Amino acid sequence: MQIIQRPPLSACARPVRCQFVPTPVSFASLRTGFAHRQVCRARLQGEAQTEEERVASARAEVTKRIKTLGAQGKVKDAISALAGLANLGIQPDTRAATALVQACTRDMELAQSIFDEMFGEFLQPDEVTFAVLLRGYGATNPPDWPRIDATLTTMRMKYGIEPTALSFNALLEVCCRTSDIDRGQDIIDRMAADGVEPDEFTEEVVARRRVLRSYLRKTLL
Repeated sequence: MQIIQRPPLSACARPVRCQFVPTPVSFASLRTGFAHRQVCRARLQGEAQTEEERVASARAEVTKRIKTLGAQGKVKDAISALAGLANLGIQPDTRAATALVQACTRDMELAQSIFDEMFGEFLQPDEVTFAVLLRGYGATNPPDWPRIDATLTTMRMKYGIEPTALSFNALLEVCCRTSDIDRGQDIIDRMAADGVEPDEFTEEVVARRRVLRSYLRKTLL
């Protein structure tokens, strides 16, 4: 049987003081761990920022290319340029899709088809997108006012976008080009009724038609 050796009574009676001695190594370790986490976090943020920059750059480049191809009438190439974003694993944004719609406005059926395919489920159009459609339908001969009205209704009712001077300027451009003074005055009246302020381009739009210019100044300026 093992005999347990007891310490002498003098040793048990001796007071024992517990002192807290900070260990520099521990604090250094904490600092090192914190610094390591900071470096990792910064590295992840840098990688995310780099990826965002890559995506933004690719979208901007494709948008510019689509506009150039559209101006040249190369619609198929413009469509291929947008599809090329998918090959990079990048979803198009509203600006790129709007540029493609604009590239197709020489054929409004195609432009409307592109709009219907691109917007709604995947992308949210903005007023610039609708202004492209308004100008496209207005450029037909004669202007397709029923489709223009339908576009404005879709803009308001489906997407909740209220037209500003940007949209009304597009309509006034059509009226000035076709010398449709009565409709132009109706549009100016609608601007006044909706509380839409003209912008710096509104007067430029109606400058070619003295009657509309005078009516705009009398009604809104």
